Amino acid sequence: MDKKYPLSESMTGFVKESLSFFHSAVVDQGIDAQRLAYNAMTSHFGSSRPIALQVEDQTLAGVKVRHYQPDAPVLNLQVLFAHGGGWYLGGLDSHDSFCAHLAHDCGITVTAIDYSLAPELPYPEGLNDIERVYRSLSMNNSSSILLMGDSAGGNLMAALSLRCRRKGISPAYAQCLLYPALSKIGSLPSHLAMSDAPLLDTSSIDYCWGQYVSLYEYSNAEIEELLPLSASTHISLPPTMLFAAEYDPFIDDARYYQQALIAAKVPAELSVIRGLVHSGLHGFKSTSEGRQFYAEINSYVQSQIKKLAG
Repeated sequence: MDKKYPLSESMTGFVKESLSFFHSAVVDQGIDAQRLAYNAMTSHFGSSRPIALQVEDQTLAGVKVRHYQPDAPVLNLQVLFAHGGGWYLGGLDSHDSFCAHLAHDCGITVTAIDYSLAPELPYPEGLNDIERVYRSLSMNNSSSILLMGDSAGGNLMAALSLRCRRKGISPAYAQCLLYPALSKIGSLPSHLAMSDAPLLDTSSIDYCWGQYVSLYEYSNAEIEELLPLSASTHISLPPTMLFAAEYDPFIDDARYYQQALIAAKVPAELSVIRGLVHSGLHGFKSTSEGRQFYAEINSYVQSQIKKLAG
């Protein structure tokens, strides 16, 4: 057992299976090979969609989305989801299993966004896509919107909340960020303490950032969108639920973001999933830690549905 990262048997198996798809040789083969490997990996861990669920691919505000709707969805809340994948991997299929089960188990409509990927379309293109979809949903639906995203998707949703505040766009009801990347790599203690963490080390994070950002000089507002923790103020942002993995360089991103929100009088909660590694969301059916993670996300969403119902 690794003394620094004492993973459970199921999490150790998850890490080994993940690496069997996405290993160093694949990285050396370039982005197209990495995308194929990532999609194969997420498909491997995925499970069949629940039967009592309507799934439809559409184009919303010029952006491809996938709607998941149970037979009798709640009408007071819907989820807008942005997938992880380092801003350059993933899509509608990579997180299909998670979105489908969340929609079914919570009885809620989920809309997943197929936002533009780097490096072909680096920042701010993906965020622009998410903004367009959010605006469209807000204008054409009476349900409150819960923003949700994992890893890079969590970064994008936190950035969207900052952009909405800056532009005077009506804010989301809440945001639920799953092990989000929110700060400059190397700026927080956990980045250094867990620089060699399973499935996400700092060299991998550097690579992801290298795909997402271009070489021109960013404005202060753009820097805040890239690094939401660095925002000059966090006042008037949506109430936030944060989830972090115990063995993840980004654990302090969640901790420090929660502290910043609380200091700004924004309700913010944090749950650290013990024994979980980054990308552990894909093991929500196959690992005990992933099941715990999913159960807590499910419980949070249902609590918000009940809260809105009064």
